[in-house]
Amino acid sequence: MHPRDAAVISFDCYGTLIDWHAGVRNWLASTPQLRDLSPAEFTARRIAVELEVEHERYRPYDDVLAISIQRTASEYGVALDDHTAQSFAASIAEWPVYQDAGGFLRRLAAVGTPLAILSNVTRDSLGLSVRKLGADFDQLVTAEDVRSYKPDPPHWQTLWDSRGISASQQLHVAGSIPHDIRAASQLGAATVWVRRMNEPMPTDVQPDLTVSSLAELGDYWRLPYRR
Repeated sequence: MHPRDAAVISFDCYGTLIDWHAGVRNWLASTPQLRDLSPAEFTARRIAVELEVEHERYRPYDDVLAISIQRTASEYGVALDDHTAQSFAASIAEWPVYQDAGGFLRRLAAVGTPLAILSNVTRDSLGLSVRKLGADFDQLVTAEDVRSYKPDPPHWQTLWDSRGISASQQLHVAGSIPHDIRAASQLGAATVWVRRMNEPMPTDVQPDLTVSSLAELGDYWRLPYRR
């Protein structure tokens, strides 16, 4: 689906527009108890634990981050106190923008299709990140709004209901297979997988388009360059 053919283009934020990998690595490097661990291995495990925590019951995402970092650290024999765990949750405000995100969003704005973000974070955290992006979004849907976490349906259903559209009119751009691409595809939306980390190709879902960066996506769509 070309962006002009969509009723709305939605994005995941963290891992697609905001570089949570760098944010987490920076926090790990600044935390003495964890800085000697493998960042890649620890981060991959924490994401799996986060998914488990999210599906226990609804908690604010700051709590999900704190609990997931404590549980993951404990698996490595490290006991993190609540203050340290909460500092991890607070670090989301410092997570950087991907270098290609701002330029891509400026190029995409020329199309005129409404833009949305579907995110598992709190409204406050997402607001801080959106300001860093320097782009206008027509709609923001957070876990705090729907009291649920992707990949569960409420984010998607809220978007469709509020805009009076069907799943087939949505184009979703995301970096996460388990949180976004699998769910969006199964629900009937068109998907673009931004495969930034050269992850293994999934065997149970086929994104409509796979790119390695947003810059590549902009070129694929032949979006005009804008300052």
